[in-house]
Amino acid sequence: MTYTFLRDFEDRKRQVRHYLAVVTRQERSAGIGASRVEEGRLLTLRAGTFLVLYNLIEASTRGAIEAIHDQITTNEAPFTLLSTSLRKEVVRLFKKAADPSTNHTVDDFPSAFVAIALAQGMELSGNVDARVIRKIGATYGFSHTTRSPLTRDGNDLLTIKTNRNDLAHGRKTFEEIGRDHTTRELLLLARRSMRYMDDILANVAHYLDKEHYLEFPPKELGVLPLSSLART
Repeated sequence: MTYTFLRDFEDRKRQVRHYLAVVTRQERSAGIGASRVEEGRLLTLRAGTFLVLYNLIEASTRGAIEAIHDQITTNEAPFTLLSTSLRKEVVRLFKKAADPSTNHTVDDFPSAFVAIALAQGMELSGNVDARVIRKIGATYGFSHTTRSPLTRDGNDLLTIKTNRNDLAHGRKTFEEIGRDHTTRELLLLARRSMRYMDDILANVAHYLDKEHYLEFPPKELGVLPLSSLART
């Protein structure tokens, strides 16, 4: 199945590549003997790479989690069928989201309990790196394994997050960060981090296809998937 979060990710990757092409052109045009203005423009563009990369990482992570929530809710998965780790997360979220004044009248409580808990989404707020993604994977039950030689297991995401937050909170200037990272370093870092997210999102798609949010996924037991049962 083709998921919206995969299409969105491809679109965001295209935007990142366009931005990196601008950085590369500015690097070439500046060259030796560049004016102070040209050098400052290049340093600003280099630092901006961390903003566009972090945008891709957080937005793609959020989109994947929303897709999980949507599928579980649409299929009306009851609480008792969810995996153990996901049941714990649903209980935690329900405690935050439940409203006694409106949620006391639900008829199908096992499914409504899950829907109410997942309706609020996930707060990421500028803190996504590989450690956070591994934690989310452990909670929801999807794999965080990637092609290590090509992705460095997402270690670059910490560099991206740190520099993005330093810029966002004014701890460092664009020129300071741009001076610390060459264009070549940024191109390699972007390539590895996008490959990492490629693999993580492919893992999430597989997780959804196989309904691994369930304790005993129907497709692995050779019976009708929950999505089919929900429509009968």
